[in-house]
Amino acid sequence: MRKFKKLDWNEENLESLSNGDLKKLGDYWLRKYLLNKTEKINNKVYCPLKKKWFIEDQIHCCHFFDRSVIHLRFDLRNVHLISSISNTFDSQIQVEGYKSKHHKEYEEYLINKIGVKNIDEMLQIKNNLTIFVKEDYIKVIKQFRYGD
Repeated sequence: MRKFKKLDWNEENLESLSNGDLKKLGDYWLRKYLLNKTEKINNKVYCPLKKKWFIEDQIHCCHFFDRSVIHLRFDLRNVHLISSISNTFDSQIQVEGYKSKHHKEYEEYLINKIGVKNIDEMLQIKNNLTIFVKEDYIKVIKQFRYGD
């Protein structure tokens, strides 16, 4: 039986970690960064898609372009705090012309928030092949952990 080492979110020796672990740390610190920068009322975060307030445990980091597009995975234009209900359940409801109800609502939100020009720029970036190496992940982690 293989034992899995629990990842220390505050690990300082980043060079010793695998790219997979660095990616997980990057995701963790990106969410923390967004939660710290977001206005809260009574410790709740607003979901612009549901137009309701949710506790932090019910908030996901939602990516407009999939997280597998590594060079947009940590792009602040691409990642927003959205309720887990929208990100999980609404993404299963079909809407003609869109991948899902969630994707339709998210696109409408993004057009109003960041504009079509930024979405078009991300689409161009999405179509470029980019590979992240260890140093890229470390830079992202430090950026979101320390605000660098």
